[in-house]
Amino acid sequence: MISGSDWKIADDGWPVLAIAGVVTILTSVISLPLGCFALGLMLWLAHGLRVPNRQTEGDRQSIYAPADGVVLDIVTTNFPDGMMTDAAVAAKCITIRTRLSDMQLQTSPITGHIVENVLFPGLFTSWGDNPASWQSAREVNERREICIRDAFNRDIVLVQLGSKTARQLVCRLAEGKRVLAGSPIGMARIAGVVDLYVPAGCKIMITPGQHMIAGETVVAQFARRPSSRQN
Repeated sequence: MISGSDWKIADDGWPVLAIAGVVTILTSVISLPLGCFALGLMLWLAHGLRVPNRQTEGDRQSIYAPADGVVLDIVTTNFPDGMMTDAAVAAKCITIRTRLSDMQLQTSPITGHIVENVLFPGLFTSWGDNPASWQSAREVNERREICIRDAFNRDIVLVQLGSKTARQLVCRLAEGKRVLAGSPIGMARIAGVVDLYVPAGCKIMITPGQHMIAGETVVAQFARRPSSRQN
C-alpha cells in the first residue's frame, strides 16, 4: 500500500510533469478522450518521478546501485579520463539501463563528498542491444561524470549517459557537498543509462540481466576495510 508520503515528487521530476500537464490540458481541449489518455500518462509519469521509500543500510564496505534498472554489462577497464581519479587505475564498470517503468531518481552509491561534477555535451543517440552499440553511444553521447570520495579516500565515479529519451542529465550538487549512501543525487530525464566505475579490487555482487533497486541493491563491496580514516 502506498502512503501519501511515498508520492513526493522528486525536485528534478517537476519540469517533466509540468510539460505533461500542459500537453494534457491542450489535448483535453481538442478531444476529451485524448485528454483522459494524456492524464493517465501523466499519472504514470508521476509514479516514476516520485521519491521512492527505500531503506539503505549504509555499510561502509558496500557500494549501492545508483539507479533502478537492468544491468547491461560488467567489464574491467580504467577510470574515465578527465576526472580527479587516476585514469590509469584499473576499475570495474557496471552499466545500468533505467526503463520507463522504473523509478527515475538516482542516488549516491556511497557516503562521502562530491569531488567533481562535470557535464560533457554530446549527442543523444539510442543504445542498441549489443556491447558495440553501447561503446559507440559512450563515445558520442552527452554525459555527466560525478566523482564521489568516501572518508577513506576511496573513489567511485558515476557517469550519467544521454539517450534518445534522456536528454537532460541532472546533478545539482557542488564539489565538496557531502552525500549519504542512498540519498538523492540527480536524474537522467528520463530513462537514461549510467556507468558506475568502482576500484578493480572490489567484489562484484551482481550479474548482467539482474534488476537493480537504487539505494538498496548492493552492487559491489570494497576489497578491504581500512583501519583508519585518511585526510
